[in-house]
Amino acid sequence: MVGVVKQALPLIILAALFVGLILFNRRNRERAAQAAVSRRDRLRAGSEVMTTSGLYATVVAVDTAEDTAVLSIAPGVEVKWTVAALREVAELPAQYREGSGLSESGGDVKGPVDPGPPAT
Repeated sequence: MVGVVKQALPLIILAALFVGLILFNRRNRERAAQAAVSRRDRLRAGSEVMTTSGLYATVVAVDTAEDTAVLSIAPGVEVKWTVAALREVAELPAQYREGSGLSESGGDVKGPVDPGPPAT
């Protein structure tokens, strides 16, 4: 009887590890889904956002039925993005917020950037 338990012990340990990994993975997925819902609920007109491709913009409108947002990227220029591709500037690390060109209060874009002398 003791010999059978010693032979089965590695299999029992492996099974316990496998079940633990599955439960840990499920918990992480639930946390990520909850964070996505929370982020989507906080998204309002006037929110400063950065797209996953690094484009900084201000939210003009949110369509919850289509899960999209209309972003203003320049005066008179509005584009439509899926909400999943947006991150609020406030939740980004400081190194990304500093270069955003968005003001702390109003979301206005700073003046035009001087491109420097033309290349020759």
